[in-house]
Formats: sequence, C-alpha cells, structure tokens
Amino acid sequence: MSASEHDPAAETTSADAGPKQAGDPGNARVKPSLRPAGIAIVVAVIITAVAQYFAPQFDHQNANLIGLAALTIAMLVFLFCLQRIGGWHGSPWAVPMGTVAAIVLFNIAFQFEGFSGEMLPRFSFRFGNQVEHELKSVVDNNVTESTAEATVEPSEDDSPQSVQFLGPNRNGVYPSRHFAVPRSPSEVRVVWDHGIGEGWSSFAVAGDHAITLEQRGDEECLTCYRLSDGELLWIQRHPGRHENGLGGIGPRSTPTIVGDKVYATTATGFLWCVDRTQGEVVWSVNLLELAGWNQTVFEQSAPWGFAGSPLLVDGLCVVPLGGPGEGAPPPSLVALDAQSGEVKWKSGADQLSYASPIVATLDGQRQIVSVNEKSVSGHQIENGDLLWSFHWPGSTNTGANCSSAVPVGDNRLLVGKGYGGGSALVAISKDESGWKTEDIWRSSRVLKTKFNHTCVDGNTGYGISNGSLQAVNLDDATTYWTQPRHKRAAQGQVVLAEDVLVIQDEEGDVAFIDANVDDYNELFRMPALHSKTWNIPTVAGRYLLVRNDRQAICYELPEK
Repeated sequence: MSASEHDPAAETTSADAGPKQAGDPGNARVKPSLRPAGIAIVVAVIITAVAQYFAPQFDHQNANLIGLAALTIAMLVFLFCLQRIGGWHGSPWAVPMGTVAAIVLFNIAFQFEGFSGEMLPRFSFRFGNQVEHELKSVVDNNVTESTAEATVEPSEDDSPQSVQFLGPNRNGVYPSRHFAVPRSPSEVRVVWDHGIGEGWSSFAVAGDHAITLEQRGDEECLTCYRLSDGELLWIQRHPGRHENGLGGIGPRSTPTIVGDKVYATTATGFLWCVDRTQGEVVWSVNLLELAGWNQTVFEQSAPWGFAGSPLLVDGLCVVPLGGPGEGAPPPSLVALDAQSGEVKWKSGADQLSYASPIVATLDGQRQIVSVNEKSVSGHQIENGDLLWSFHWPGSTNTGANCSSAVPVGDNRLLVGKGYGGGSALVAISKDESGWKTEDIWRSSRVLKTKFNHTCVDGNTGYGISNGSLQAVNLDDATTYWTQPRHKRAAQGQVVLAEDVLVIQDEEGDVAFIDANVDDYNELFRMPALHSKTWNIPTVAGRYLLVRNDRQAICYELPEK
C-alpha cells in the first residue's frame, strides 16, 4: 500500500499515541451556555401563568404548588448552567459559594413566617419597623372586687352574646345586626389593641368577658379579657405546645361559655371546664389519654392538632375524640358530664377531623351532627347512638375536613371542604325502615370552603370558596356571584350579621359586604391586623373582635 493511501487503523493508532494539540478542532469541547436555563425559565413562567389562569376554577393552593415546583426546577437548571460556565473558566467553586452566601444573606435580612393558607411561603424583613405587640399579664389568678363589679352583664338587648364557635347558633349567622356599617374609619373606635399569644382560636363573649385560647411559650393558655378595656382578668395555663410547619403554633379551637362556666380544648387535647368569673378549674380531662394516644403518634395522624370546639347540649360536653384504632374503630365523639367531666358515652367509628360537632333538628329530631375524617354522622344526644352516616372523603393529614356541617331548612345539611373538594347538600329523613340520607347535589365547583364555613340565609349560601367569597343558590348549586380576584379574601373567614357579611381576609383586612344575590357589593373595608389571619371574627352587639397569632383588636362599630 502506498504512502498516499488512507489507513484508518494507522490513524487511530497515531491518535491514541498521544494527545492532540489544543487547537485541534476535533478535540474542542463545546462551551457551556445559559441557553438551557433560559428555556427552562420560559417554560416555568408559562406553566406558572397557565396554572394561575385556571386557579379560580381549579384550586389556588395546587396552582401555587405547581408554579413553585416549576420555578424551583428552572432555578436549579440555571444554577447548573452557571456551575458549568464557572468550571469552564476555572472557577468551579464560584457558584456554590455564591449560592450559599445568597442564602445566608437572605436569612439574615428576612425571617420565615410559615405558609399562607394557599401554600405560599411568607417572609418578613428583619430590620423593618415591625410593631412588637406586648402580651397582657395578670398579677394573680383572682378577680378583684372592683373587677367583679365591672363585669356585671348587660342585658341581651344591650350586648348580644357570642358564647361559642361561629356565633350564637354555631352556624356563622348572627340573626340580628346591632351596628351600622361604617362609612369611614373615623366612625370606628378602637376599644383596645394589644398582643396575644399564638394560635388560631377566636373569642367567645358573654357580658364583659372575652375568652380565647393562646400559646405562651411552652404553655397552652385559656385567657379571659375584659371586653370594655382589654385588661386580662385571669389566665389558666397547661404545659403543652402544638407546632406544625404548615399549620403554625398553638390552639385552634374556640371556647364555649354556658352560664358561669367556660369549656375549652387545646391543640394537644387538654379539655378544661373553668369558672368564668374567677378562672378557677372545675374539672379537666386529657383527651389524648382518653383516646389511647400519645402526642407524637397523634400528630402523625392529625398534624394540625385538636381543633374541635366543645359542644354543650343537654348537660353534656361533646368533643371529637378519635384514637389509634388498634383492634377497634376509633370513636368519633366523646360526651362528658358538663358538671363533673365524667365520660357518659363514646360513639362513632371514624377518625376525627378538624371540624366541630353541632346540634341540628332534622326531620323533627334534635341530634348531634359530626363531620369526621371520611364521613358525616348523626347521633342521639342522650346516648350517642348512631342514627345515620354518609361518605364525605377526607384525610386528617392531607386533604382534611375542616368545615362543620350547616343546617339548611328542616331536613338538609350542607357540608363543604377545600383542597378542590367543594360542597354537598344532603337530605336527612326517617321513615318506617329507619334513617336515610340522599344527595340533593354534590359539586366541586362551588363553596370550596377550606377553613371557613358557609353562612346560610334561606336558600342562599355565602362562603369563601377557593379563596373568593361566593354567593350560591343552594337549591341547584348555581353561583350568583364571586368576589373579584383583586379583592380575594384568600383563606380568611366570613360571618353573616343579619344582612351584612363581615369578612376577615387572610391578610388582615376587615370588609363589610352587602348580603344580596344581585352582585358583589363591598360596603366598607378597613385595615386591621397586619399578618396572616385564619381566626374567625366575633360579633358581640356593636363590638367586633378580631385576632390572629400575635395581635388582638376590639372595635366598637357605629350605632344602627
């Protein structure tokens, strides 16, 4: 073979014999670029925009999670591309060190304050002019003679009571409105404004007592404030602390007042009966022990803690119970003697949810209704016997049921939930063969009440659905109107005072909305609290009490 003939084997051997010159184009590496990162960012922005566009019909929480996931992946691709470019230029540690430095500086400048109700992380600037709200304290646990005189209860006409969860009838509706809707901030008087311990409880009000639950350090506290000036009259403390990265810290149920006694459940399952005037403990029960749970196992199953507010009916104190369910289904409810704390009955066969039991008269029979983890059930008051139940899907550690059932008319119940769930209207009736349930409708399009409850006015339901206030025809599940997106309440709360909806939105504003089916009509809005608020507002006559996990305010509204 002549020297001019091509020999591939010889070429290969020659190439393997030593390195090519750096300038040899056959050995050149492709220079890394940011192009893949740019593509990833564009794709992530498109995915996020599409998710947000469909969020009102879909679910704002899931839309946010999709957007966060897409943007996080795009950021990782961007950092990977930067790392390759840094390596190309001989600086392989520049990107890792810069990323660590950026994270450290961000954590120095900002503090993480948990997640919103729609799974957006919340941060606050550490060096801003943040207002520190001082906690009230009491010198001793006894009410002085002068204090006792100051707490003489006015008549119901002068100061209507809000003695339990969701107002006087436990359904989010105040039948009479004793205040005029303000037209300007000057018409609203701040009676008191001070710090309060962590937690998502609301106030129960009777006479001059405003009672709530709060977390103070490693103690769960039942506190009584004087309505007229905000002074702390008494405090009961119990060692315990509930803390969850998504759900926050502290108690999340609302006390119940019956006569001279207060009943309250902490997030770790401590149930109190306390004298309302002096703050002395009458009896107490540890629900975790009663259910056969310890706190670690309980919070694995129910990571947001005990949230059911005590129901007082016919001399009984009824609360959700649940349990490990080893060998037998967990009891859904437990009833204790309201005077002594003695267990009277346990009933049900479904794990607890975060909803509170109610009393409803259905097809002529007064009964207890409980929303459980995966069902809704009706029980006889005197012995807890199960009357009926129907399937209502949920999971206490993921897509939880938080909303209580709400009576509609003489024999119907409305139940709702978030996490894309929607609501159902169910007829409950009894004939010769016994009790039966029948769906009137179920819809994932309306009244997706995640933390709040639908307020029922005749055949109209008003509720915060997927973060937007909504008015719905309960006869056929059609929507009259939905709150505009730029005024969304997010995962806030709503109550109905006769003909006016009082909205506590998640960002802290209070808004008054006309309760009509024609259109969304905002009558007045005022800034109130200044951080995430999941607590239900309390109306007591002309007083409006709002709070979150750090601040409590009592307003006096104009005369009607």
